[in-house]
Parts: sequence; C-alpha cells; structure tokens
Amino acid sequence: MDKEGRLVLVSNRVPPPERLRAQKSVQELPVGGLVSVLSPLMEQTSVLWFGWSGRRSQQKASAKPRISTIGSSRLATIDLPSRDANLYYRVFSNRTLWPLLHNFPDRIFVSHEAHRAYKRVNRSFAESICSLLEPDDLVWVHDYHLLPLGRMLRQLGWRGKLGFFLHTPFPGADTFRVLPWASERLEELLDYDLVGVQTSRYAHNLLDTLSIDLDGSWEGEYFVQGNESTRVGAYPVGTYPTVFQGWASDARKRPGRTLLRRINASQTILLGVDRLDYTKGVTERLLAFEYLLQRRRTLRGKISMVQISVPSREGLPEYKVEKEQVDQIVGRINGRFTEPGWTPVHFLYRSFNHRELASLYSEADVCLVTPLRDGMNLVCKEFIASRGADPGVLVLSQFCGAADALHEALIVNPWDVQATAETMYRALVMPEPEKRRRWEAMRGEVHENTAETWRERFLADLAGTGESTR
Repeated sequence: MDKEGRLVLVSNRVPPPERLRAQKSVQELPVGGLVSVLSPLMEQTSVLWFGWSGRRSQQKASAKPRISTIGSSRLATIDLPSRDANLYYRVFSNRTLWPLLHNFPDRIFVSHEAHRAYKRVNRSFAESICSLLEPDDLVWVHDYHLLPLGRMLRQLGWRGKLGFFLHTPFPGADTFRVLPWASERLEELLDYDLVGVQTSRYAHNLLDTLSIDLDGSWEGEYFVQGNESTRVGAYPVGTYPTVFQGWASDARKRPGRTLLRRINASQTILLGVDRLDYTKGVTERLLAFEYLLQRRRTLRGKISMVQISVPSREGLPEYKVEKEQVDQIVGRINGRFTEPGWTPVHFLYRSFNHRELASLYSEADVCLVTPLRDGMNLVCKEFIASRGADPGVLVLSQFCGAADALHEALIVNPWDVQATAETMYRALVMPEPEKRRRWEAMRGEVHENTAETWRERFLADLAGTGESTR
C-alpha cells in the first residue's frame, strides 16, 4: 500500500470521530454494512476517509473540509445545505436509486429537482476532496450516493487511480433504463479505472447494460469506449470471522441469561436480523412463519421467532408503511397462536451493535436471511462466524449475493411463502450429520473470503490498473 500511495476512502457518511475515539474498537460501532467493513482500516494503516458529516446548515456547502485525526488516519467531512441534503440523500439516493438498484421499479420516485441536488452535492464532494489529494493516492469511492463523483474529479484534473464499489445489487438493463438519467449515470462510471460489484451476476448485468446503452464494447471484464477502458469485476464482501467468534465466546462465559434465553430458555429460536426495509422481505418471512404454525401444529409452544428490525429511514413514507405492515402481521400471529407461557413472535425494533449481535447469533438455532433483493447481506456470514464449530442452520434467499457462495444453506425463494415455510420446517428437523456437513462447508467459505481479502483483492486490482490517460 505504501508503495502505491495513500488510500483515500470516500463515502456518503463517515463514522463520527468522537465515537471512534470513544470505542475500544471501531468494530464495536453500531451495525452498518459499509462502515463495519471499512472502519478497521483506520486501525491498520494511514487512511484519509472523506464524507458528509451528517450535519445540515443554512449555508452553501463549504469546499473546505473539517479534519479530525484518529491515530495515524484522518477523517475529513463537510456539512451540506439542509435542502440539498434532503433532496440528495432522502429523495434521490433513497427513493430513486435505492429501489431502482434493488429491482423495484414501481417504487421509483422521479424528481428532477432532486436529481439536480444530487449532482450539486457530488460536485461539492469533488471540490472538497481535490484540495486533499496527492498524486500517488488510491481513491476508492463507495456506493450509489456518489456515482457521478469520479467524473467530477476527472473534470477537476484528478488523473490518479480511481475505483468505485457498489454495495447494492445492479439490476438488469431493462430495469436500470427505467431511470430517466440512466445513460448519464452509466457514462459517469466510465471515468473510474475499476468498478466493483458484489457478484458475477451483478457484473454481467452492468456490462450488459453498458453495452446496450452506450457506444462501446464489452471485452472480457472491460468495457471499452474509444481508447479508454473501465474494468468491471466481482468482489464479494466478507466479515471478520475470528472477531465475531471471539465476541460470541466472551458472551457465553458471562453469567446469567442472554437476551434470547431470557425470552424463553426452552424454545428453539429462529432469528432474523435486518434493517426495517421493504427489500429485506420481513413481511414475507413473517407470513411464512405464520403458515408454518398453521400447518405444523406440533411446533406450537416449541419454537419462537425473534425478529430484530433496526429502524431505518423512518421519515420516508415507504418505510412507515413497512413498519405498519410488520406490526400488523406480528400482532395477528401472536393474537392467533399465543398460549400461556409461549409467545410465537418477539419483534425487537431497535439497534444492536456487533458485539451484542454475536451473542444473539451464537444462541439462535436457525438464522433466517430472506431478503427480496440484497447486494451481499453480511448477517448470514456473521451468524456462521459467531457460532464457530457449533452448527446452526441457515435459511437463505436466492436473491442476495451471499447465496452465490453459501451453497450449503437452505436456499429459498422468499416470494414463495408456502415453500419458505416448508424450508423452515426442514431446518428445524434437519439430522445432525447433515447439519454438521453443511455447516463446515459454509464455515470454510466465511473464513476464506473475509472483509480483509475483499479489500486486498479490490485494492490490488485498482493499483494494477494502467496509468490513466483521462
């Protein structure tokens, strides 16, 4: 890394510096996929991490960033004008790009005003970052909030190595082209030397969309346009298996019952952990559990479902509706099936940090990871890591990136509620030898492809790209 230059991370938000300093480890920060896999870099090497502070002002965005030092690394942040922050983040990023990328075209909210704010904020990012860059830096931009940033950096004169990673899925061409500004977003990607996505399926979708929409050609992993080319590759993100296993082991040594056993020490526990988001399939999962209790009467009183839903984007109407639907289904299931001493569903609507989740994972018998669409989903990998050699059963949606590698999970189509219910039953009655065989295969995959190997592969490929002629 030192030979190639400093690493510069750019994301919509950065971890608050006061929380990083207050934590014993940055990995003890509350759950967040991007933050959880990138934060340890602050402990391991000298990094500059740039993003929005989360603060809103009544002024124009300042080009001069605020710098905070964390060990040998630095955080650089800017505030955003309140109106631009709302339109860029809440509207265009989360109500336009998020449903588009997750293949929910019917949920896309189109606003030209929000699109203009999205571009203004990206321009503010680019102007602020340029003042901090050095010629040999490796610049690594993260996620859909910042798709135009590479082009804007090039326009301001940056000619160094420039990579982009999309943490969400990338949909098929017909879906992506629903976006009124599809060609513009695709052209912006061509200013990056390397574009990474979670799976080979998403890479194929992206290359296919580029070849259909733009004047260029697909040559292996490269999209070529004139004399320039952009590499597109699959880089499946992992977790920190030894860390999660250590946290879970520490929790088991502490006296007293942990959360799941306080709920009911004798129950077989099916655990779901998600942000409350319509892409996560929580309502469909609850309907499958309801169908399971309806069809398999002998399970009543013997199993409980614990659904952790982390509050997310609570001010947006789609998320309010999702919360209301989940509450309604949970109430109906518990009203229909509850018996003295037994409540079928325990719905926990709050945040947990990673250390707390490791303890929960280690006690759950079955983990339900059934999103309708997801880029990777690290919950399933954290569950496997936390239990160590003690096998559990993973029920996993075919529509998340993790399903491409965790073949020994019980794979489901979450849209098929009845089939998902029967797979839950299969998980509950799985013979021990089969459980152990499947578990060892998944555990090997999680330990082989970690957050560290993901970062190392991407950065090595970015460093190896040719000198930019842009």
